[in-house]
Amino acid sequence: MTRGKLISTFLLAAVLVMVLFEIDISPSTTTEIADPAMEAQYRVCYQQKDDEIHATAFATIDNPDVQKEFIISNRARASAECGALHPESMIVVDEPWRFDLRPRFW
Repeated sequence: MTRGKLISTFLLAAVLVMVLFEIDISPSTTTEIADPAMEAQYRVCYQQKDDEIHATAFATIDNPDVQKEFIISNRARASAECGALHPESMIVVDEPWRFDLRPRFW
C-alpha cells in the first residue's frame, strides 16, 4: 500500500469515527467540593430535628397557620444548630483525564 493510500485511509477512518461517535475528552482537574461525609452528618442531624419539630407542632398546636409558622421558624434554628455541629468543610478531589466515545446514532 502506498503512503498516499495509507494517509487517505487513515483520514477516512478518522472522519467516520467523528461522524458516528460523540467524542468527549476532558483534561485532569483538581476541584474543591464539600465533604460528603460531613454533608451526610448534617442531613441526618437536620432530619432528626425536623422530625422533632413536626411532632411537637402537630401534637401541641391545633391551628394550621400557627403550625406552619412554628415549623418554618424552627427549621431555621435547626439548620443553624446542625450547621454549628457539622460545619461545611471542603476537600480537594483530583479528577483524572477522561476519554469517552459514545455512539451517536444507536
